[in-house]
Amino acid sequence: MEYGLLGEKLGHSFSKEIHNLIGKYQYDLYEKKIDEIEDFLKSGIYGFNVTIPYKIEIMKYLDEISPIAKKIGCVNTVYKKDGKWIGDNTDYFGFKYTLESLKEEISSAIILGDGATSKTVATVLEDKKIEFQKISRKKTPYYSQIEEFLNVELIVNTTPIGMYPNNGENLISIKNFKNLKGVIDVVYNPLITSLLFEAREMGIPHSNGLMMLVAQAVKAAEIFTETKIENIREITSEMMKQENIVLVGMPDSGKSSIAPLIAEKMSREFVDLDLEIEKFSGEKIDDIFKKYGEAKFREMETEVCKKFGKLNGLVISTGGGVVIREENYQPLKQNGKIYLLKRELNELHLENRPLSKEYGTAEQLWQKREKQYLRFADKTIENTSVKKAAEEIIEDFNENISY
Repeated sequence: MEYGLLGEKLGHSFSKEIHNLIGKYQYDLYEKKIDEIEDFLKSGIYGFNVTIPYKIEIMKYLDEISPIAKKIGCVNTVYKKDGKWIGDNTDYFGFKYTLESLKEEISSAIILGDGATSKTVATVLEDKKIEFQKISRKKTPYYSQIEEFLNVELIVNTTPIGMYPNNGENLISIKNFKNLKGVIDVVYNPLITSLLFEAREMGIPHSNGLMMLVAQAVKAAEIFTETKIENIREITSEMMKQENIVLVGMPDSGKSSIAPLIAEKMSREFVDLDLEIEKFSGEKIDDIFKKYGEAKFREMETEVCKKFGKLNGLVISTGGGVVIREENYQPLKQNGKIYLLKRELNELHLENRPLSKEYGTAEQLWQKREKQYLRFADKTIENTSVKKAAEEIIEDFNENISY
């Protein structure tokens, strides 16, 4: 039997990968125009999930709608039973599971946005007796009135703000919220949005939308197959392995040797940010420094960090000075696990580097940058041999998700 996801544009959906990991049926993506929905229902498909913009539109084609979907006012799961099309809403279970994963007692919340997902979130909060207020651009209270709600314990973003390809965008800052116990962003690409990055920096429990996506998919699979499935966390962890592997470290620490080896062993694309800067500028790095100076080079470096940091499944080798700019951290971390490569300082050869005269000795450069290297790094790897370091990174990456 065939299943799938119905939507208008599905280019960056993770649903197919998730359902393939569940592994009990064939699952495909179906991009349809609104006037193609009726024919889609006659195509022989047995069940499907629904995403924007059809979660409400699909309801008029259904024979029955579950009580929870009626309460929310939209459907995300459709299946056939006894010749009838039945609609349900497994996003309810997905958000409930995500909220409970924070393991915090919550009494008050604000919901950012007022679209279909906000209805699901509001229903879960209502059922859990959590007081909440929606904030939106369309009706009061507006985002400009956010100061009135600084005492809430939970913030949930249900808007697409900050979602790929508009990484880095944010609706609000949470720095003035004093009682926050949790922040949830339903966006799952990137894995760490600007909102979640701020929560992470403040030490506030937080979650992206990936767990919600996986949990709702598992619940839909249970409906499709009429079997119990209990591997939500395992599938979420497996999906997290689409993270980038990012290498930082001193000049000559082995990044450009170890990164391509990792990429080869893991069948991933290798990206050397220094080479990408040359492609971006049309000039060699030495020439960039000579013609325009270090400041211009660092601006270019930040641009390529943003370009490739928003992608998934890469092995990225960075330049030795990428950590100098704090603004490079979020682009590299948002979808990546960052490894600091270290070698004995007396083994590093800094001569013939663009800034070799300014570097001084390796010891002096390390002292200058140590704090930033450690700030960026999720884990430090000692590079005693290229092969061994590559193997250690692969092993750690497969066993320990960084989010």
